[in-house]
Amino acid sequence: MTLKQMEVFVAIAESRSFSRGAEKNCITQSTASQHIHGLEEELGIRLFDRGRGGALLTEAGKLFFEHVQKILSECEDTRSVIRQFVGMEDVVLRVGASNIPGTWLIPDVLGQFVGQFPKVRLEVLQGDSHSVLDQLIKEEIELGFVGGYFEDERIELKSMGRDTIIFAASTELIALRNHDLEREDLCKVPLLVREDGSGTQKAVYEALSKALTVSKEDLNIVAVLGSSEAIRRALLKGTGYAFVSSMSISDDLANGRLFELNIPGLEITRYFYAARRYARELSPAAAEFWNIMTDS
Repeated sequence: MTLKQMEVFVAIAESRSFSRGAEKNCITQSTASQHIHGLEEELGIRLFDRGRGGALLTEAGKLFFEHVQKILSECEDTRSVIRQFVGMEDVVLRVGASNIPGTWLIPDVLGQFVGQFPKVRLEVLQGDSHSVLDQLIKEEIELGFVGGYFEDERIELKSMGRDTIIFAASTELIALRNHDLEREDLCKVPLLVREDGSGTQKAVYEALSKALTVSKEDLNIVAVLGSSEAIRRALLKGTGYAFVSSMSISDDLANGRLFELNIPGLEITRYFYAARRYARELSPAAAEFWNIMTDS
C-alpha cells in the first residue's frame, strides 16, 4: 500500500469518477484503475461499486476512506513541518557551550543570527567543555562550542578563535608582592582553579607541565569553582590567585580591580572550537549558525 494509491483512492471517492480522479492525480484512467485494483487485492475486498451512478464507495470503502483521509492529513502535516524546518521557520536550535564561548562568543554574534533568521529560536545549554561534548555525542544538542581541543573520533572540531589565559589577583594581593612570580612562588600561593572538565583548566595544566614542569599536585589549590564568573568574584574578594581567560576579566583589568602577574617562561594561549558530530548532516539552522560562529 503506497501513498500514491491512497491519494488516487481519495480522489476517485470524492469525485465519484475514475477519469476525474485520474485527472486530479495527473495519471491515465488505466493507471488509476491499476492503483485501485492493487489496493483491493491487498485488502481482499472491493472498495468501489461501478455503475450508472459512477464510482461509489462500498461499506468497506467508506471505512477505508475515513482512515486514509487521516493518514493523508498526517502526511501533509509532516510535509509542512519539514518545509518549515528547511525554511527555518518556527525552528528551535539547541547548542551547548562552555563558559567563555557561552558568555562572550555566542552573545557577540547573536544579534547577527537573530537578524538573519528571526524565526529560529536559539537555546544555549552551558557547562564545561567535557559535558558539552558529552551532550553532543548523546545528541542532546546539535552543535557544541568549547574551550579546548579534545580527541574523539565521533566529533569534528573546527577552530574559531584564540584566547590568552593570564595569571591574575586582586589589588590587595598584588600589593604584597612584585608583579613577577617565580616558579617556586607559584607553587605556594593560594590558587583558585576550574573543574577538570574545563577547557581553561586543561590548557593551564598542560602549559604548566610543559613550560615549568609543574604538575597539578605541586600547586596549593584552595578551591575548585564551576565557572569563570565564580573565579572572578573570588579574585575580587582577594581569596587567592587564578589562571583566567583575559576575556572574562577584561573590565576588571581596565579599571584596576584585578591585575595580571607575569610568570617568567610561561605564556598560555588556547583556541576555541566549534564541535559537531562526525559525518552527520546539520540542520539548515545549525549549518548557518556553524558558519557564523566559525567565520566571525
